[in-house]
Amino acid sequence: MNNREYVVGIRADGGQGIGMGHIMRCLALAREFRRKGNTVYFICKAAEGAKKIIEEGFEVLLLDSGEATERDVDFNLGSNLLKEAYEMVPLIDQKKIAVLIIDTYDVSIEYFSALKTQVKKLVYIDDLKKAVYPVDMIINGNLTSEYMNYQKDYGDQLLLLGPTYNMIREEFINQKHRKIHKQVRHIMITTGGTDPHHMTSRLLDMILSDNKDLNLTIHLIIGSLFRDITDLKKIEEQDHRVILHENTARISDIMRLADIGISAGGTTLYELAACGTPTLAFILAENQEFLVGKMDEAGYVISLGWFHQIEASGFLKQLKALINNYTQRVQMSRRAQKLVDGRGIERIVIAIDKMMKGSNESSSLLL
Repeated sequence: MNNREYVVGIRADGGQGIGMGHIMRCLALAREFRRKGNTVYFICKAAEGAKKIIEEGFEVLLLDSGEATERDVDFNLGSNLLKEAYEMVPLIDQKKIAVLIIDTYDVSIEYFSALKTQVKKLVYIDDLKKAVYPVDMIINGNLTSEYMNYQKDYGDQLLLLGPTYNMIREEFINQKHRKIHKQVRHIMITTGGTDPHHMTSRLLDMILSDNKDLNLTIHLIIGSLFRDITDLKKIEEQDHRVILHENTARISDIMRLADIGISAGGTTLYELAACGTPTLAFILAENQEFLVGKMDEAGYVISLGWFHQIEASGFLKQLKALINNYTQRVQMSRRAQKLVDGRGIERIVIAIDKMMKGSNESSSLLL
């Protein structure tokens, strides 16, 4: 079989409750596979996230084993997981899926065991390392992966670890060296594809209330599943300093324009790092806490802590301190741009190709 003939299946979800991060990074991976000539199918149980996938031209196989709608990381435990796995088996057979890539926190050892015999290779995109799973490859492109003892706990499985394998989109490849302006003119706020806690509105209100006469332009990144779009558009109409960017095609352009970014934890922090944008980061979910903490320790971002603990005086103090500290912004930018180069997706596809050819030159590829 020609190596490019193998069919790829990707299991991921997105929606109001769980956000769009898994979908967005898997779409970046799917586009690279498609560019190389592979057929890619997505397997989903949340219809909200499936819409974005279909817009990108990929076929979605919808599961009936319950929609992923809960807020928590694990939204469908126990016997339902095995039900989902068994529901996937005929889809895998029908579409002749050879490598199955799982990107969901809703997994178990039994779940992977049920799927492993159905495909040639099973891959897990793992941010949390809740257990040691029976898979052929683990991908964790986070800075935090080095603290998770993968090499100790996994035997022959291939390990793609660290920011070298971070799954940011192709538009972030080899971003130019960032020039930091002494005067801050542009700030961007982003919470991902959804904003269930209304953080965009909250942070915007804090900034505008305190800086009525300040010459700042505030760029709001609006995802397709935002609930506050109508209210935010009214603010945009009333205040010339506020600009909404809905479902923007190239978010990197806005990140490079912004002198400071304010962002939820997750993949967006790596995108901002690639652009060299000094960033204030807040935590929306438990799986972001370790990452934001470590990126703060390393000087890549400044942590605002948990979203529900942010209050106006403390937030504005940190924002103003960064606005007024040109040297710190320069240092953060230079440090961040060394973290990721945007080629993680390319490296992952190459590694999966080698695995499918049976060429496992290295069982552990780190940082």
